[in-house]
Amino acid sequence: MKFSYPEGATPLDDISGLKPAWVKTQEDLNNVEAENISNAVSKYLLKSVNSPQQWFNIPFLQKIHYDMFHDVWEWAGKFRTTQTCPGMKPYQIYGALTHLCDDVTYWCQGGGNLTIVEQAAKIHHQLVYIHPYPNGNGRFSRLVSDRYLKAYKYSFPNWPVEDLNKDGQSRKQYISALKSADLGNYEPLVLYMMGLKR
Repeated sequence: MKFSYPEGATPLDDISGLKPAWVKTQEDLNNVEAENISNAVSKYLLKSVNSPQQWFNIPFLQKIHYDMFHDVWEWAGKFRTTQTCPGMKPYQIYGALTHLCDDVTYWCQGGGNLTIVEQAAKIHHQLVYIHPYPNGNGRFSRLVSDRYLKAYKYSFPNWPVEDLNKDGQSRKQYISALKSADLGNYEPLVLYMMGLKR
């Protein structure tokens, strides 16, 4: 079985956790993952969302990832144990997520001077940067940041999913914005997200 990856995507070196035996091609995998993610989007974005202070915690984040991928992968919702690029060392994942959850609590209590969109962009970037899971981190981070925006009744980006899953101008712009955020400059990511508003 051979899979292809756009620039910046995490290659799947191990497919032993793949559940559907009928998946033989990249297209098969894309389709079955898209269906699973669609169900998670319905669950987490189509209903009203409470304050992030009530749900932005590590167990709930793991549940979101699980619900996005549990029909496809055995490792859904489980932190990775091997090194990826991008991604922190596996032993750093829990501490980094704890720090992000603390930031969100601080923002929810009125701390800091970031706008809601800037907070969502930081959440999105940090989840990609930490890379908690073997795969699906970009899609996971987009869903979490969308849910964060929805909690504050902000419209969230209309992510060009097809374009972000293949090499092209949209993905290049997205990856470039994430790399700028790696260096502490969140403005390109904020502008990218705002440019995709529904």
